[in-house]
Amino acid sequence: MSALRSKNVKTFVDDISSLYYIFFKRFPIFKFFITNILFHSSGNFGLFLMDGDEVIGQYTIYTTDDGNIVKEGLDKNVNVKFKIQKHIIDDVMKNKESYSSKPYKLIKYIPVLMYSVEINKKRHLGEHLVGKKVILRQGCEKDLFYLHNWYNDKELNKLAGWTEGKLGTAQLRMNLLKGFGYDPMNLIIETIDEGKPIGTIQLYDFNEVDQSCKLGIRIGDRDYWGKGYGEDAIKTLLRYAFYELDIFRVSLKLYEYNERACKCYLKCGFKYEGRTRKSAFIDGKFYDEIIMGVLKSEFISQFE
Repeated sequence: MSALRSKNVKTFVDDISSLYYIFFKRFPIFKFFITNILFHSSGNFGLFLMDGDEVIGQYTIYTTDDGNIVKEGLDKNVNVKFKIQKHIIDDVMKNKESYSSKPYKLIKYIPVLMYSVEINKKRHLGEHLVGKKVILRQGCEKDLFYLHNWYNDKELNKLAGWTEGKLGTAQLRMNLLKGFGYDPMNLIIETIDEGKPIGTIQLYDFNEVDQSCKLGIRIGDRDYWGKGYGEDAIKTLLRYAFYELDIFRVSLKLYEYNERACKCYLKCGFKYEGRTRKSAFIDGKFYDEIIMGVLKSEFISQFE
C-alpha cells in the first residue's frame, strides 16, 4: 500500500505541476498569490497526505532538472509544507484532461492550497554548514595564517591549475569576507572533532537563468588527504546548493594529473562530461582539462 500510494503521489505531483503550469501561463496574475511560497521553497516541498483529519502519508517533493522526485518522509531542509486531501489527488488524476482544456477550473483549489501551506521562514543564517566530519563556515581573521600557507604552496597551486604568484594578506582577507550570499562563496573547512581548519571550498559563477554554479575545493593540510574530509565537505556543500539555493547543476574542472581529486569527485556523484586536450599551460607544460558535473536529480537519487 505504501509503495502504491507513493506512486500515486508521484503521478499527482507530475500532473498538478503540468496543470498549474498551463494555468499560470493562462492566468499569470494568480502568480502573485504563490510568490511567498516559491521564495521559501527552493524547489523542494513537504506534503502531508490527508484523509479528513488523519495524516496517512508524509512525502518530500524535490523539483529537479529531470522532473519531480518523490520520497517518503519529510526532509528537515524543507521550508514549505502542504496538506493535501486524498480526494483532491483522486480528482486531479481522474479529470486531468478536463483541467488541461479548461485550466480555470483549478482556481477552486488555490484557496485550499493557500490555507494548508506552512512556511518556515527560518532559513540558513550564513554561519556554518555541518557535515559528518567537517563544518563549513565563514572565514575569520585567525584563518589568515592557514590561508597564507595553503595559497602560496606550489604543489597545491599546481593541483588547482594556478600559475599566478603569491597571494598577499589584503587579497586573502578580501576572500575571507566573501562567504554566504556572495559570488564567489568562500568557506573554511574545519574538522568537527578537533575544530581545526584544513582547507577551503567554494561555490562560484552562479547563473540564475541556468540554475547552475561551479565548485572548487582545496584541502591544504596534507595530514587530512585521503581520509574522507574532502568528500564530506563536497557533499555537505552540494546539499546546501541543491536544497537551499535551488541549484540544478554544479560543475568543476580539474587537470589530468590530479587523479586523487578525480576519484573523490566520482564518490560525490560527479560524472565525466568532457576533456579539452592540452588546453591548460601550467609550469611550462600543456595539460588536458577534465570537465565534470553533477545534477540535482542524480545527487538526490544517489545519496538521499
